[in-house]
Amino acid sequence: MSGWIVVAISGVTNGGKGTLTKHLLDILPPSTRLICQDDYFFPEDYPHHVISPGGLDHFNWDIITSLNMDKMTRDVQEVLASKPTVMNETFFVNNDQIVPAKIKEGVNSGASGCSHTRPILLLDGFLLFDYPPLSSMCDLKYFFTLEKDECFLRRQTRNYDPPDPPGYFEVCVWPMYQKYLANVKENIENVKFLDGIVLPGEIFQKVYNDVLKAAHLPAHSNFVPCCLTKKNDNESSGLEK
Repeated sequence: MSGWIVVAISGVTNGGKGTLTKHLLDILPPSTRLICQDDYFFPEDYPHHVISPGGLDHFNWDIITSLNMDKMTRDVQEVLASKPTVMNETFFVNNDQIVPAKIKEGVNSGASGCSHTRPILLLDGFLLFDYPPLSSMCDLKYFFTLEKDECFLRRQTRNYDPPDPPGYFEVCVWPMYQKYLANVKENIENVKFLDGIVLPGEIFQKVYNDVLKAAHLPAHSNFVPCCLTKKNDNESSGLEK
């Protein structure tokens, strides 16, 4: 069996990471796994939290030390050491609920040289590439970007626990993102940047095709899940994470 393909989706808060990850998980073979960085925040009573700058009485949740990255890395390693059921191209040809009938002919014709797929692990997180032991395990790396005003507007539509105090975006969220972005551009190789203002379906198609190729899955042209197609007709913003 071939090794796992690790697909890391990172970048700016509310850029579209969650939306993209959700739809990849919906459409990829059932053996696909997902690990979310948001599940690894230390609890509020963790004694080593860092206080936010600017005099805010609030922890800085936008730095790597707010997360239990050792545990996340161990969990990723555990998945990579596991042996999932390997799906072949018939998953796409025969799964009527996922692949529309008009697509199937194209899938069949493009799948003749494909015998087995590689299992896929999706990673979703806003600081995935800030932790070298984890970043080094990623095969496909994507980074969402947004302009500051758009990012701020989107973040106002989300509820956080604990909630953002007034000024937190200015003194923590945006400066920490800019620092992370600069580090990624300078030190992390083979990252593909995704503009979070682009329609979700267009972003999905780009990443989905990359994943199919890397995992030895059959490619079919211009296939976007119907749920994303409907979204594209009605909205171009308000993405998750």
